[in-house]
Amino acid sequence: MANYFWQFAWSFFLLIIILGGLFFLARYFKNFRFGFKSRYLEVLDRMALTPKSGLILFKANGKYYLAGYGEQMISLIDRFETPPAELAGFSSELDLKLNQKFNEFVGKVKSGSK
Repeated sequence: MANYFWQFAWSFFLLIIILGGLFFLARYFKNFRFGFKSRYLEVLDRMALTPKSGLILFKANGKYYLAGYGEQMISLIDRFETPPAELAGFSSELDLKLNQKFNEFVGKVKSGSK
């Protein structure tokens, strides 16, 4: 009887170890993509506004683009020649321009126009 208990305990222990290993492997490979990787397009940042809409900053052919996407549309908001600097607050010209474009885009999404 004790022998069955230890076999069950050992099996349960191994099951926990295997499931834990699979969990950590899944977390490690979550963002790993097999196959094709784009040479011309790189997603730099994303910001979700709602579950079905948001903003995306990406680089294509050496230029930087800010685009907004919704349930049934994608809109190019602005294009930059130089990479946007990572700055704190809204003190720079780039931040002010991004804030203005963001407010325009949100207004369009709320009103339903393209």
